[in-house]
Amino acid sequence: MKTEIEIAEYGREIEEQLMKTDSMGALKYYPGILRSLEWVITGQDV
Repeated sequence: MKTEIEIAEYGREIEEQLMKTDSMGALKYYPGILRSLEWVITGQDV
């Protein structure tokens, strides 16, 4: 089980990768992953 801090760090890594990528496929999936991480951290759907 990951801690909230580890999950937040992982979210930041994903955001950085999203800003660097040119792949349209990645652009479709990263926002969903970030939303899932936010839900895990806060319990709220954004």
